Amino acid sequence: MKGLCCYFDKALPVMLLYNNERQQYQEACPNDIVPSAIYGAEHLLRLFVKLPELLFHANIEGDTLAELQAQILDFLRFLRKNQRAFFLSSYHVQEDVENSSDKRFCVTHNIT
Repeated sequence: MKGLCCYFDKALPVMLLYNNERQQYQEACPNDIVPSAIYGAEHLLRLFVKLPELLFHANIEGDTLAELQAQILDFLRFLRKNQRAFFLSSYHVQEDVENSSDKRFCVTHNIT
């Protein structure tokens, strides 16, 4: 899973942030701090959403890909089982000003 953390650190500023989160990233992550030290499970899930497409374009042998998929599935099950420890019960997202008259909205996770 160390490779996943490295991949997350590289992918977050390039493809995992919403447009309205980019300035916050610039302020929160100086060059000497990796994104995984600041951003949590909510952002990590964004990587898992994009991972199938990224793996499709990677040149990975079938057996290796199957093993990787099994490890990722195990990790996602772990996150689900321990969601109270890793996920916020509510997550505030700054909306694009041009797309909304509200300044903020709150997405509440249903934790069961």
